[in-house]
Amino acid sequence: MDFLRGLYIIPWSKNYLSIGIDILIVAFLMYKAYTTLRRTRGIQLLFGVAIIWISGSLAEYFNLELLEWILTNIRPALVFAIIVLLQPELRRIMGDLARIRLLRLFFLKPNFDLDPIVDAVRSMASQKVGSLIVLVKDISLKEISESAVMIDSLVTSELIQTIFSKNTVLHDGAVIIEQNRILSAASYLPMSSNLDNSLLGARHRSALGLSEETDAIVIVTSEETGDISVCHEGTMLHPIKALELRSLLGQLMAPGRRTVREEAKKRTETKPPMNKEESSGSVI
Repeated sequence: MDFLRGLYIIPWSKNYLSIGIDILIVAFLMYKAYTTLRRTRGIQLLFGVAIIWISGSLAEYFNLELLEWILTNIRPALVFAIIVLLQPELRRIMGDLARIRLLRLFFLKPNFDLDPIVDAVRSMASQKVGSLIVLVKDISLKEISESAVMIDSLVTSELIQTIFSKNTVLHDGAVIIEQNRILSAASYLPMSSNLDNSLLGARHRSALGLSEETDAIVIVTSEETGDISVCHEGTMLHPIKALELRSLLGQLMAPGRRTVREEAKKRTETKPPMNKEESSGSVI
Protein backbone atom coordinates (compact mmCIF):
# COMPACT_ATOMS: atom_id res chain seq x y z
CA MET A 1 0.00 0.00 0.00
CA ASP A 2 2.91 2.32 0.72
CA PHE A 3 4.08 1.84 -2.86
CA LEU A 4 0.67 2.83 -4.22
CA ARG A 5 0.58 5.90 -1.99
CA GLY A 6 4.05 6.81 -3.17
CA LEU A 7 2.81 7.08 -6.75
CA TYR A 8 1.07 10.31 -5.86
CA ILE A 9 4.36 12.08 -5.16
CA ILE A 10 5.66 11.50 -8.71
CA PRO A 11 5.62 14.86 -10.51
CA TRP A 12 3.50 13.66 -13.44
CA SER A 13 3.13 17.21 -14.69
CA LYS A 14 6.89 17.60 -15.20
CA ASN A 15 9.60 15.90 -17.24
CA TYR A 16 7.49 13.37 -19.13
CA LEU A 17 10.56 12.16 -21.07
CA SER A 18 12.49 11.04 -17.98
CA ILE A 19 9.36 9.44 -16.51
CA GLY A 20 8.78 7.52 -19.75
CA ILE A 21 12.41 6.36 -19.90
CA ASP A 22 12.25 5.31 -16.25
CA ILE A 23 9.11 3.23 -16.86
CA LEU A 24 10.58 1.62 -20.00
CA ILE A 25 13.81 0.62 -18.23
CA VAL A 26 11.95 -0.91 -15.28
CA ALA A 27 9.55 -2.73 -17.64
CA PHE A 28 12.49 -4.10 -19.66
CA LEU A 29 14.29 -5.33 -16.53
CA MET A 30 11.12 -7.00 -15.26
CA TYR A 31 10.55 -8.64 -18.65
CA LYS A 32 14.14 -9.98 -18.79
CA ALA A 33 13.84 -11.30 -15.24
CA TYR A 34 10.54 -13.03 -16.02
CA THR A 35 11.72 -14.63 -19.27
CA THR A 36 14.80 -15.94 -17.46
CA LEU A 37 12.97 -17.28 -14.41
CA ARG A 38 9.78 -18.62 -15.99
CA ARG A 39 11.20 -22.13 -16.61
CA THR A 40 12.99 -22.40 -13.25
CA ARG A 41 12.02 -22.96 -9.62
CA GLY A 42 12.76 -19.29 -9.01
CA ILE A 43 9.42 -18.15 -10.42
CA GLN A 44 7.59 -20.23 -7.78
CA LEU A 45 9.65 -18.66 -5.02
CA LEU A 46 8.91 -15.17 -6.34
CA PHE A 47 5.18 -15.93 -6.43
CA GLY A 48 5.41 -16.97 -2.77
CA VAL A 49 7.24 -13.75 -1.89
CA ALA A 50 4.62 -11.72 -3.77
CA ILE A 51 1.80 -13.42 -1.87
CA ILE A 52 3.45 -12.62 1.47
CA TRP A 53 4.03 -9.01 0.44
CA ILE A 54 0.45 -8.51 -0.77
CA SER A 55 -0.94 -10.22 2.33
CA GLY A 56 0.99 -7.77 4.51
CA SER A 57 -0.51 -4.81 2.65
CA LEU A 58 -4.02 -6.27 2.92
CA ALA A 59 -3.54 -6.95 6.63
CA GLU A 60 -2.52 -3.32 7.10
CA TYR A 61 -5.51 -2.10 5.08
CA PHE A 62 -8.07 -4.21 7.00
CA ASN A 63 -6.34 -3.56 10.34
CA LEU A 64 -5.51 -7.22 11.08
CA GLU A 65 -2.94 -6.38 13.74
CA LEU A 66 -1.58 -9.86 14.54
CA LEU A 67 -1.18 -10.89 10.90
CA GLU A 68 0.27 -7.47 10.07
CA TRP A 69 2.83 -7.79 12.89
CA ILE A 70 3.94 -11.23 11.71
CA LEU A 71 4.25 -10.28 8.04
CA THR A 72 5.89 -6.94 8.83
CA ASN A 73 8.68 -8.79 10.64
CA ILE A 74 9.00 -11.40 7.89
CA ARG A 75 9.13 -9.09 4.87
CA PRO A 76 12.59 -7.53 5.53
CA ALA A 77 14.10 -11.02 5.53
CA LEU A 78 12.58 -11.81 2.12
CA VAL A 79 15.22 -9.71 0.35
CA PHE A 80 18.02 -11.82 1.82
CA ALA A 81 16.06 -15.03 1.12
CA ILE A 82 15.76 -14.08 -2.55
CA ILE A 83 19.50 -13.35 -2.81
CA VAL A 84 20.48 -16.63 -1.12
CA LEU A 85 17.96 -18.97 -2.74
CA LEU A 86 18.08 -17.47 -6.23
CA GLN A 87 21.84 -17.23 -6.72
CA PRO A 88 21.90 -19.38 -9.93
CA GLU A 89 18.91 -17.52 -11.35
CA LEU A 90 20.38 -14.10 -10.50
CA ARG A 91 23.64 -15.04 -12.22
CA ARG A 92 21.66 -16.10 -15.26
CA ILE A 93 19.75 -12.80 -15.31
CA MET A 94 23.04 -10.90 -15.20
CA GLY A 95 24.30 -13.07 -18.04
CA ASP A 96 21.19 -12.34 -20.11
CA LEU A 97 21.67 -8.61 -19.59
CA ALA A 98 25.28 -8.94 -20.73
CA ARG A 99 24.06 -10.51 -23.97
CA ILE A 100 22.14 -7.41 -25.06
CA ARG A 101 23.33 -6.62 -28.57
CA LEU A 102 24.47 -3.10 -27.73
CA LEU A 103 26.66 -4.40 -24.91
CA ARG A 104 28.08 -7.17 -27.10
CA LEU A 105 30.16 -4.51 -28.86
CA PHE A 106 32.41 -4.46 -25.78
CA PHE A 107 33.08 -8.23 -25.84
CA LEU A 108 35.60 -10.14 -27.91
CA LYS A 109 33.95 -12.05 -30.73
CA PRO A 110 34.18 -15.81 -30.02
CA ASN A 111 36.69 -17.43 -32.34
CA PHE A 112 36.59 -21.21 -32.73
CA ASP A 113 37.93 -23.70 -35.24
CA LEU A 114 35.06 -26.15 -34.94
CA ASP A 115 36.53 -28.88 -37.13
CA PRO A 116 38.93 -30.45 -34.57
CA ILE A 117 36.25 -30.21 -31.88
CA VAL A 118 33.65 -31.89 -34.07
CA ASP A 119 36.12 -34.58 -35.20
CA ALA A 120 37.00 -35.37 -31.58
CA VAL A 121 33.33 -35.53 -30.52
CA ARG A 122 32.39 -37.81 -33.42
CA SER A 123 35.31 -40.13 -32.67
CA MET A 124 34.55 -40.31 -28.94
CA ALA A 125 30.84 -40.87 -29.60
CA SER A 126 31.57 -43.77 -31.95
CA GLN A 127 33.85 -45.33 -29.30
CA LYS A 128 31.45 -44.55 -26.42
CA VAL A 129 33.97 -42.38 -24.62
CA GLY A 130 32.36 -40.00 -22.15
CA SER A 131 33.28 -36.34 -22.57
CA LEU A 132 32.20 -32.84 -21.52
CA ILE A 133 33.35 -29.91 -23.69
CA VAL A 134 32.56 -26.25 -22.94
CA LEU A 135 32.77 -23.55 -25.63
CA VAL A 136 33.02 -20.17 -23.89
CA LYS A 137 31.24 -17.25 -25.56
CA ASP A 138 30.72 -13.82 -23.95
CA ILE A 139 30.59 -14.79 -20.26
CA SER A 140 34.02 -15.69 -18.88
CA LEU A 141 34.53 -18.97 -17.00
CA LYS A 142 37.85 -17.89 -15.53
CA GLU A 143 36.79 -18.76 -11.98
CA ILE A 144 35.96 -22.34 -12.98
CA SER A 145 39.02 -22.87 -15.20
CA GLU A 146 41.47 -21.51 -12.62
CA SER A 147 40.29 -24.07 -10.06
CA ALA A 148 40.93 -26.92 -12.53
CA VAL A 149 44.03 -28.26 -14.30
CA MET A 150 45.37 -25.50 -16.53
CA ILE A 151 46.26 -26.56 -20.10
CA ASP A 152 46.50 -23.38 -22.25
CA SER A 153 47.02 -25.15 -25.56
CA LEU A 154 45.77 -24.90 -29.12
CA VAL A 155 42.72 -27.02 -29.83
CA THR A 156 43.45 -30.31 -31.59
CA SER A 157 41.30 -33.38 -32.00
CA GLU A 158 44.07 -35.63 -30.70
CA LEU A 159 44.56 -33.62 -27.50
CA ILE A 160 40.83 -33.59 -26.70
CA GLN A 161 40.58 -37.36 -27.20
CA THR A 162 43.68 -37.93 -25.07
CA ILE A 163 42.27 -35.87 -22.21
CA PHE A 164 39.05 -37.91 -22.13
CA SER A 165 40.76 -41.27 -22.49
CA LYS A 166 39.69 -43.57 -19.66
CA ASN A 167 43.31 -44.17 -18.67
CA THR A 168 44.08 -40.50 -17.93
CA VAL A 169 43.61 -38.60 -14.66
CA LEU A 170 41.85 -35.79 -16.55
CA HIS A 171 39.02 -38.02 -17.79
CA ASP A 172 36.50 -36.71 -15.25
CA GLY A 173 35.31 -33.13 -15.47
CA ALA A 174 35.03 -30.76 -18.40
CA VAL A 175 37.41 -29.29 -20.96
CA ILE A 176 36.95 -25.51 -21.27
CA ILE A 177 37.76 -23.95 -24.65
CA GLU A 178 37.95 -20.19 -25.17
CA GLN A 179 39.13 -18.26 -28.25
CA ASN A 180 40.31 -21.51 -29.88
CA ARG A 181 42.51 -22.51 -26.92
CA ILE A 182 41.98 -25.24 -24.35
CA LEU A 183 42.11 -23.35 -21.06
CA SER A 184 41.67 -26.21 -18.62
CA ALA A 185 40.68 -29.82 -18.10
CA ALA A 186 39.07 -31.67 -15.18
CA SER A 187 36.86 -28.61 -14.63
CA TYR A 188 33.84 -29.18 -12.41
CA LEU A 189 30.62 -27.42 -13.41
CA PRO A 190 27.49 -26.49 -11.44
CA MET A 191 24.88 -29.22 -11.69
CA SER A 192 21.28 -28.59 -12.70
CA SER A 193 18.28 -29.76 -10.72
CA ASN A 194 15.94 -29.34 -13.71
CA LEU A 195 16.88 -32.50 -15.63
CA ASP A 196 13.93 -34.90 -15.38
CA ASN A 197 15.37 -37.71 -17.51
CA SER A 198 16.80 -40.24 -15.03
CA LEU A 199 18.73 -41.96 -17.82
CA LEU A 200 21.09 -38.99 -18.12
CA GLY A 201 23.89 -38.76 -15.57
CA ALA A 202 26.24 -36.31 -13.92
CA ARG A 203 27.83 -35.07 -17.17
CA HIS A 204 24.47 -34.07 -18.62
CA ARG A 205 23.37 -32.40 -15.38
CA SER A 206 26.61 -30.44 -15.26
CA ALA A 207 26.26 -29.42 -18.91
CA LEU A 208 22.70 -28.23 -18.40
CA GLY A 209 23.62 -26.49 -15.14
CA LEU A 210 26.37 -24.41 -16.76
CA SER A 211 24.14 -23.51 -19.71
CA GLU A 212 21.49 -22.24 -17.27
CA GLU A 213 23.95 -19.79 -15.70
CA THR A 214 26.06 -18.71 -18.69
CA ASP A 215 25.86 -18.41 -22.48
CA ALA A 216 28.38 -21.21 -23.05
CA ILE A 217 27.71 -24.06 -25.48
CA VAL A 218 28.30 -27.43 -23.82
CA ILE A 219 28.78 -30.69 -25.75
CA VAL A 220 28.37 -34.07 -24.06
CA THR A 221 29.09 -37.60 -25.25
CA SER A 222 27.69 -40.50 -23.27
CA GLU A 223 29.92 -43.44 -22.40
CA GLU A 224 26.85 -45.67 -21.99
CA THR A 225 25.13 -45.01 -25.32
CA GLY A 226 27.58 -42.93 -27.37
CA ASP A 227 24.86 -40.29 -27.88
CA ILE A 228 25.83 -36.65 -28.43
CA SER A 229 23.99 -33.87 -26.58
CA VAL A 230 24.26 -30.08 -26.84
CA CYS A 231 23.22 -27.68 -24.05
CA HIS A 232 22.71 -23.94 -24.55
CA GLU A 233 20.70 -21.29 -22.71
CA GLY A 234 19.24 -23.77 -20.25
CA THR A 235 18.01 -26.23 -22.90
CA MET A 236 19.38 -29.62 -23.92
CA LEU A 237 19.03 -31.09 -27.40
CA HIS A 238 19.44 -34.88 -27.19
CA PRO A 239 20.54 -36.84 -29.08
CA ILE A 240 22.37 -35.07 -31.92
CA LYS A 241 23.33 -36.94 -35.05
CA ALA A 242 27.09 -36.85 -35.61
CA LEU A 243 26.67 -35.44 -39.13
CA GLU A 244 24.49 -32.58 -37.84
CA LEU A 245 26.82 -31.43 -35.05
CA ARG A 246 29.02 -29.14 -37.15
CA SER A 247 26.03 -27.31 -38.64
CA LEU A 248 24.31 -26.91 -35.25
CA LEU A 249 27.41 -25.47 -33.57
CA GLY A 250 27.91 -23.06 -36.46
CA GLN A 251 24.33 -21.79 -36.10
CA LEU A 252 24.70 -21.29 -32.33
CA MET A 253 27.95 -19.37 -32.86
CA ALA A 254 26.71 -17.14 -35.68
CA PRO A 255 25.21 -13.65 -35.11
CA GLY A 256 21.42 -13.82 -34.92
CA ARG A 257 21.88 -17.46 -34.02
CA ARG A 258 19.07 -19.96 -33.62
CA THR A 259 18.75 -21.26 -30.06
CA VAL A 260 18.72 -24.95 -29.21
CA ARG A 261 14.98 -24.82 -28.49
CA GLU A 262 14.25 -23.09 -31.81
CA GLU A 263 16.39 -25.64 -33.63
CA ALA A 264 14.45 -28.51 -32.08
CA LYS A 265 11.14 -26.83 -32.94
CA LYS A 266 12.26 -26.42 -36.55
CA ARG A 267 13.20 -30.10 -36.80
CA THR A 268 9.85 -31.13 -35.37
CA GLU A 269 7.97 -28.96 -37.88
CA THR A 270 9.97 -29.99 -40.93
CA LYS A 271 10.24 -33.70 -40.21
CA PRO A 272 7.97 -35.19 -37.56
CA PRO A 273 9.48 -38.39 -36.09
CA MET A 274 7.67 -41.55 -37.15
CA ASN A 275 8.56 -43.51 -34.04
CA LYS A 276 10.76 -43.45 -30.99
CA GLU A 277 13.73 -45.01 -32.76
CA GLU A 278 13.63 -42.44 -35.56
CA SER A 279 13.24 -39.38 -33.32
CA SER A 280 16.31 -37.18 -32.98
CA GLY A 281 16.92 -33.90 -31.24
CA SER A 282 14.36 -34.01 -28.45
CA VAL A 283 14.39 -31.10 -26.02
CA ILE A 284 15.04 -31.75 -22.33
